[in-house]
Amino acid sequence: MLKSINKFKTIKDVSINLKLPQHVLRFWESKFKQLKPLKLSGNRRYYRDSDVELIIYIKSLLYDDCISIKGVQKIFKNQTINQILRSKDPILKKKNVLSENNNKSTQKDNLNKVNAEYKKILKEFVSDLKKIKNSF
Repeated sequence: MLKSINKFKTIKDVSINLKLPQHVLRFWESKFKQLKPLKLSGNRRYYRDSDVELIIYIKSLLYDDCISIKGVQKIFKNQTINQILRSKDPILKKKNVLSENNNKSTQKDNLNKVNAEYKKILKEFVSDLKKIKNSF
């Protein structure tokens, strides 16, 4: 029995290795039905390698790609953990579809427009702050 437990990682091990708090891992278990660690005596969680891979992928989508939990749930919808991990990167497939519709120059133009709008808003904000400061 001890030999088979060594194949699994505890929530503490996963938490330390991936630099994620344990409560975040528990929360993700409630949000992503594909993430189901083994629960043995005393409700201790034991993560398989595939669970850890899925956690790494979820972390990447949430933190690196800035996708919301609902967005990740839509990507994972009706897929098993094996299907998700086998497809390698379903989010990249979605990005490829989007990039086929928009060429690079259109994307750059859109980005420049957004940046210009942000600059305008920030200038107005700074101007308003200066007015408030001068009124005191």
